[in-house]
Amino acid sequence: MEDLEISEMKVVPCTESKFIKLSRVVFKQNGCERKWDYVKSHDSVVVLLLNTTRNSFILVKQFRPAVYMHINRKLHTPSHGELDKEKEDAGLAITAPFWQGITFELCAGIVDQNISLKTLTRQEIFEECGYDVPEDRIQRITSCRSGVGISGTLQTMFYAEVSDTMQVGSGGGNPHEGERIELYYLPVDQARDFLFDESKPKPSGLLFAFMWWLDKNRK
Repeated sequence: MEDLEISEMKVVPCTESKFIKLSRVVFKQNGCERKWDYVKSHDSVVVLLLNTTRNSFILVKQFRPAVYMHINRKLHTPSHGELDKEKEDAGLAITAPFWQGITFELCAGIVDQNISLKTLTRQEIFEECGYDVPEDRIQRITSCRSGVGISGTLQTMFYAEVSDTMQVGSGGGNPHEGERIELYYLPVDQARDFLFDESKPKPSGLLFAFMWWLDKNRK
């Protein structure tokens, strides 16, 4: 994403959100009173896409503010800081290079519609990557809990094979929401090295999806 342009970034209080809500549960475990803060958020779907024409996986690159702010915070406070300081991020200068907030991910989306997960996945594939994939060609892999210590949401993973002839749109995400997504084609023979390349930030779900595919196609 060489044309990445980020400006006027600042941290403001999050007083309301349609994506997350912070709550606290208090309970006793084996007679010991405990409290646990957690985030209520949406479940999600992700899909590992393989373009058979190019023999490459299709990933998406995008700027993730949460990743960027974590990196920026570590730049200014390398030691473990206290999270209860309200101005921990608001008082920090924004100095980390913005490209450090770019991640490599699977095509994905949150479950916020009353439709089947396969239908949602098909929509996300078209919206982010521009491919029109029939639902019967979308294979469910498994589901797992993500963020078990903070959100516990359910992520369902799918797999689909596509070809260049199935790309009928430009993808790039939803421009009405300000999304800016870039496609990244990863040759299959470079997948294993990519998994362990720490210079390319990636979520753990992507690692699992690749390991599943590599094990499935092990010769």
